[in-house]
Amino acid sequence: MILVTGANGYVAGHTLRQLQAVGAGVHVRGLIRNPARADKVRALGAEPVVGDVTDRASLTQAMAGVEKVIHLAAVNRDRGEVTMERVNAQGTINVVEAAKQAGVKHIINLVGLGADPKRPYPLAYTQGRGVEAIISSGIPYTILEASVIFGPGDEFLNTLAGLARIPPFMIVPGDGQTKFQPIAVQDVAACLVQSLSKPEVINRRLQICGSEVITLEGIIDAILAEMGVKRVKLHMPVFLLKPAVAIMDALLPKPPVTPSLLAQLGVDNVATDNATTKVFGIEPIKLREGIGFVREMSFGKLMARTFGRAEYR
Repeated sequence: MILVTGANGYVAGHTLRQLQAVGAGVHVRGLIRNPARADKVRALGAEPVVGDVTDRASLTQAMAGVEKVIHLAAVNRDRGEVTMERVNAQGTINVVEAAKQAGVKHIINLVGLGADPKRPYPLAYTQGRGVEAIISSGIPYTILEASVIFGPGDEFLNTLAGLARIPPFMIVPGDGQTKFQPIAVQDVAACLVQSLSKPEVINRRLQICGSEVITLEGIIDAILAEMGVKRVKLHMPVFLLKPAVAIMDALLPKPPVTPSLLAQLGVDNVATDNATTKVFGIEPIKLREGIGFVREMSFGKLMARTFGRAEYR
């Protein structure tokens, strides 16, 4: 039995689809917070179970009979009681404790590249605390660290694409030279699924990224080219963007940019030892070859999501 936490999430959907493709003999359970979304998980071949990583007691039933856990539940902003501290840090600690009690034999965790409790960024800090809990648990583990994840329904590229629909300017935070190593969501899911059966990834922390290092401005240029629109790029210092982003974060259900994301846009996000091909044998999809989906993004879709009326996917 495999348990996937955060089963209604973006990466989880692709992971469940790939697990379904594996076929007979793979029994998968998906942990969801909202029972109304159980059909989505069921349609992907998994058994939905209602629970919440912030509620330790709810994890007992979810873990019953589970041998392996793919832990994907995470948030990248604080909203009410759903905070990065409660979900990414304490939630992972709860998953670890429940897994130990259930006799789980392997935990696979996906985090952002550079997750570390010593870093001054809330997302990296809270995910880093979760990673520490997994590594110190005594349960065999695999930690996969990914750079920017892109694909149909992603938040990062689709947000940029939605903003690119507003003429005549395209705002570029800072100097636009922060480096990223984007990886397609299909490739991330493939690495997660392979980790279930690869002995060589046990008790390892591996970086999974694309094959190209590209700047933030380069990502924006690729999106503009794919969409066939021309904009005047306006470089804006991050300190000038902070007040507006803070206001959006406070007022909007799903703001296009969050304070934690803005803070990390100035920090390089590239691999020092990329395992995507070296360990998993995957030739990553290149950004410019895999962003056709941005053509379908509209400003209306961006606004619908921002005000909580729709999702990108």
